[in-house]
Amino acid sequence: MLKQWPVVLKNMAQSTQNLLTAFYYKKYFEWGFPTRSFVQVNIETNTICNRTCHFCLYGIRDEVPANPMAAGLFFKIIDQLAELRFSGRLSLFSTNEPLTDKRIYEFIRYASLMLPNSYHTLVSNGDLLNQERLDRLFSNGLDLLLINSYDDQALQRNRHWYDYALQRYPGKILHTDRTTYDDWDSRAGHIERYVKNVTQGFCDLPNYALYINPKGRVLSCCHDFDEQNLMGDLTQQTVREVWYGRQFTALRRGLNRGDRGVSDLCRGCDRPPNPDYFRWNATQPRRSGKGLRWFPRRPSLADQAEAQAIREKHLQRENRPRVSRRGVPECLPVHQQS
Repeated sequence: MLKQWPVVLKNMAQSTQNLLTAFYYKKYFEWGFPTRSFVQVNIETNTICNRTCHFCLYGIRDEVPANPMAAGLFFKIIDQLAELRFSGRLSLFSTNEPLTDKRIYEFIRYASLMLPNSYHTLVSNGDLLNQERLDRLFSNGLDLLLINSYDDQALQRNRHWYDYALQRYPGKILHTDRTTYDDWDSRAGHIERYVKNVTQGFCDLPNYALYINPKGRVLSCCHDFDEQNLMGDLTQQTVREVWYGRQFTALRRGLNRGDRGVSDLCRGCDRPPNPDYFRWNATQPRRSGKGLRWFPRRPSLADQAEAQAIREKHLQRENRPRVSRRGVPECLPVHQQS
């Protein structure tokens, strides 16, 4: 009988965990409890990808304009998150390939210095990886790199970098073989070949995640390719104002009642709610020893000074007048324009 107790206790713990999950990550939404703060932030720093995958925006559009996020806007968003003592997951990408942005390493460094309680992650197709870039990502504060391999050539290459990082940075890299994966998402109906039956019921994404595009516009989810569900504009509003604002509140209220007709985007969406994904994003910072709920750390004076140096460097570069081939400035820095 005593030998069975570990199994019994394990089953009891699992049942308790399932009940907590059902309440905390699902019923909370459906019962209309007050809005929590977000636990995930995705900031897309540019709109460039080196692939045209069949399941993605870049595979269904003839052209996607290459829009970089202004450095000043990026620092403004991170500073606002620091004021809120954000301690969730921060990812500097959305549908793009983050390594196409040469600024990504110092942007990660700035975010890791100003948000010491956050869990900093990236997802990459791995095509642009090499040893130097891997080392730069982790040395600048990245907590987790997730690599997806979409063809056999990428699979072989990415396995090499995965093995390298696993030895040197254990616990900080994951690799997924997507070469035989066939359960693709239609991205709210955008990818016609993968459209399934429209989903009914609540949606978890607007209840815990912020998706910010390079123009500073906050979208309801990562499937919003055309700004159909525009929740706010961070060039005009603060992060707090957008999250608790009228647009987000109305969208959540409708979706949490199970009304997928709140917008054209949601009406055609076939993504089922996934409370487990929410749970992973909410708990990963604490599991990793970061994101302490009751006593979040503030950036040290030394970290603030290093972050300020990064900020000044990029703002000076951004405001530097560009010179045409004739040697005439094409434009003046913003603060000098009249």
